[in-house]
Amino acid sequence: MTHTNRGRLTVNIDGKWRLYTNTIPGGSEALGTVTQGEGDTGALVKLPSGLYAQVNAGAIRNLDGRKVAAALGTAGRPAEMAGGRKVNTYLDAEAVETAKRLGNGNVSEGIRKALKSAVET
Repeated sequence: MTHTNRGRLTVNIDGKWRLYTNTIPGGSEALGTVTQGEGDTGALVKLPSGLYAQVNAGAIRNLDGRKVAAALGTAGRPAEMAGGRKVNTYLDAEAVETAKRLGNGNVSEGIRKALKSAVET
């Protein structure tokens, strides 16, 4: 028996997420629906932390940010940003993991979010 769709995510931005839950966590953004594998569907929610989750009637399940980004078509190297330039950094393992978590698997995005948050406070 093969499992060709195990771990595969399909995202529908126009999906009716309210069919799967009436409420989402505070500060979160409902993006549509997400289906894992064959038929496990729920509301696709972006949490305030930047992480993605599937919500079904109040039950929350974390999703792999890389798979969600791939399904949304936002994976890979971003387009050149205005005023951006490549900079090499040296970080310890803990800082890299923190940046990845903040940036949904993207270290550079995590660093940008951390810097923006530091400036705002």
